[in-house]
Amino acid sequence: MTKVLTVDDLEIEFEKQNSEHSCNWCVYIRLRKKDKEQTVLMIRTDNKPYTRFTFNSGNIVNRSNKTLSDILSNTMNNVEELREIKKNLNDEKN
Repeated sequence: MTKVLTVDDLEIEFEKQNSEHSCNWCVYIRLRKKDKEQTVLMIRTDNKPYTRFTFNSGNIVNRSNKTLSDILSNTMNNVEELREIKKNLNDEKN
């Protein structure tokens, strides 16, 4: 059975590892409730993590660009900088 937690804040960090590490990716799940903060889960994998952004309308759950925008607007990185990096990567592929 899945454990359901209610928290004040949630942080999910995707960390790419250098080639000397035993895995390619680490994903950290951090929670805050009241004045306590804790890393509750660290996941190591060689496969790039997948993300999915959805919206539950009450009747159906669909993929949602609005949810994606809402999450990206709350990132700890500069979103404009990330867009520029993505643009540069796309230009390199072409």
